[in-house]
Formats: sequence, structure tokens, C-alpha cells
Amino acid sequence: MELTEVTFWENYWADCKLPSTVDLGFSFERCLARELKKNLPDLKGDIFEVGCAPGKWLAFMAKEFAMRPSGIEYSEAGMQATLENFKILRLVPGLILTGDFLQAKPVRQFDVVMSLGFIEHFANVDEVVALHLQWLKPGGILILGVPNFCGIYAIIQGILAQEILAKHNLTIMNLGYFRSLAARFRLKPVFLDYLGSFEPSLPIVKYRFGNPLQFMIRSLLWVARRIRRAQIFDGLNNRFISSYILAIYRKE
Repeated sequence: MELTEVTFWENYWADCKLPSTVDLGFSFERCLARELKKNLPDLKGDIFEVGCAPGKWLAFMAKEFAMRPSGIEYSEAGMQATLENFKILRLVPGLILTGDFLQAKPVRQFDVVMSLGFIEHFANVDEVVALHLQWLKPGGILILGVPNFCGIYAIIQGILAQEILAKHNLTIMNLGYFRSLAARFRLKPVFLDYLGSFEPSLPIVKYRFGNPLQFMIRSLLWVARRIRRAQIFDGLNNRFISSYILAIYRKE
């Protein structure tokens, strides 16, 4: 069961600014890029991203690891943004698909299958992970990333726009769930931890004008975004303040 609809993503990607690349000045992207490079030094081959729009992280993997980028995107607007992004960045895409990943049949398998901010939009997450593995070669690498809307973010997001939390499966946002995936699907963990430290850009602001409490929180987050430019805070991570969970596995 999906917690979001295709119209949500059509609207989300309609005004996407291009080119879209990983910004190492942005604290979250800096932290995620660092862990990918650190834990996957010998990565090569073909990569397939589930929910790939606008192609930012595929472009990163293509540049850093010389991988051939492929992917699938739910919405037409998202896939068009991805293709245009590749064109601007002069990247040659591999297999590009538009449609519902849950209904798509694998036409081949890849060395790496990745989804960053995808599986948390479903209630039946185990089934979605199983579909990821159908696209992955034996011995291949599975990369899963989800935002951590638990801990302090549950409080902040609840104040700013409570309905956003309903679009995310909060029950999987803990290390225990990702450890259990390894046992259920015979995966060997390569990396599994929180990252991103406190990320003031994670909470989603839906209302331009809000009540005094919302205004205060938005103002504090604005200040925090300036502070988080400093890399000194990147290593402060735990389940209460970290903005992201990254899980990297090798398929047996």
C-alpha cells in the first residue's frame, strides 16, 4: 500500500530546478556522499535507482564510480526532469523507465540497486525491498536510505505540518528494522547507521504563514541551516537527532 499518490510526485517534480547535482556545501548531501565513497571504494558496473528523479544521485555515482546510470521513476514529470538533467550534465543514461516500480518486471539485473527516500512511502516495506532484490545480481550491492522522521523531527514536523508524517512509514525509521532485513533476505551488511547529524532542512514547511509557534520554529531552522554549514557537526549522530538512516548490503 502506497502512502503517496502519483499526483503528489507530478506536482513535486514539475518545478524542479536543473541542473541538479550533489552539493557538498549542503550538510546532508555532504554526509551521504562521504559515506557512499567511504564504504564503497571498489564499486563499478551498472547501477539502477528506484525513484531516481531528478537524477542527482545517479549523476554522483556515475561521476565518482564511473557507473552506468539507469533508473525508474513513478511520474512522467520526474522522469522528464531526470532525462533533462542527464542531458545538461552530458551523461549517457542506460535503461530509463517510467511507471510503477511495484508493477514493473525486471528486464535485467544490475551490479547496484539503490533507493534513497523511497521505501518509507509504503506500508508493506518488506515486499518493496524484495522487489529491489529482483533487479540485483547475486553478489551485488543494495543501497537503501530513508529520512529519520522520528526523534526530534517528529516533534518539529508535527508542529509545522502534521499531515506530512502520514506520508511516511515511521515504523521502519530505526536501525533495528534494517538489521532485521539482513536476516530475512540473507543480506550481508556493509554499512548500517545514522548519518547527517541534525539537519534543519529535513522538516517540510507547508504553510507560508502559520501560527506564532510555527513562525518561531521556522526562524530557528533558518538559523540552524547556517550553523550546519560547518562540518564539525557532521559526526554527531544518534537516533534522536540524526536526519537519515543509510543501509548498504551485499546480496548473497
